[in-house]
Amino acid sequence: MAEQGGLFDAMHRQRPEAVRPPREPGAFDRATWLALGLGGALAGVCLAVPWLRFALSYLTILIHELGHAVVGWLFGYPSIPAFDFTYGGGITTAQARSRLLLGFAYVLWAALVAANWRDRRRLAASLAGLGLFIACAHTAAHQAIILFMGHGAELAIAGVFLYRAMSGSTVVHEAEHTLYALCGFFIVFSDIAFAYRLWTSPAERAAYGAAKGGGHWMDFSQLARQLGLGLPTVAFLFLLGCLLPVALSVLAHRGYGRRG
Repeated sequence: MAEQGGLFDAMHRQRPEAVRPPREPGAFDRATWLALGLGGALAGVCLAVPWLRFALSYLTILIHELGHAVVGWLFGYPSIPAFDFTYGGGITTAQARSRLLLGFAYVLWAALVAANWRDRRRLAASLAGLGLFIACAHTAAHQAIILFMGHGAELAIAGVFLYRAMSGSTVVHEAEHTLYALCGFFIVFSDIAFAYRLWTSPAERAAYGAAKGGGHWMDFSQLARQLGLGLPTVAFLFLLGCLLPVALSVLAHRGYGRRG
């Protein structure tokens, strides 16, 4: 048995396993372009095939409602995200504002400022964030932020997915690059199509206003009313915003490479 084991060891040494070289930080090599291209193509297929679009749309709905809920809690409103099985999509129910919860948000900000006390740049950024939070939390601005952060969360998470597809951050298996690209591009493409229809089509805007039983309860309808803008204007601004996940993920990937 010892001789047999020695023979296998010798064969293994003669045929070493091929080791995949690590990706260079910040680089767009062939493997990165392949993952992005394949992920984008698969995202397009998922949008074109109704049952695939329907299945993946629940990822977007989940992110959307969690965005409302997380920002709602941050501003002191206990919020519960859920799928809407009556009208479709999702819905987040918010309770009356809690001073205790808002106070806890201030405790978190204070902890952040204390943690960055020795670093001037981080301290300045923390204090600026705290000042902005105070300005928004005690004006009507926080309501607009909560409304926007449904679709805003979609764009933010899409950017995280695309960054991971490019950089390999937290990636264990090579196929995850393509899966992250698929999810990121699916969200971006879906939001671009939605924003374009809402911007250009009166019929789409009428259907949007009649959703959830009518009454213009949808996010952008309420946001347009709060900001004093037309719904097409809000849709156009969001259409421009849909470019940010791709642009910022590229910048983050390049910046990571320079730091490395």
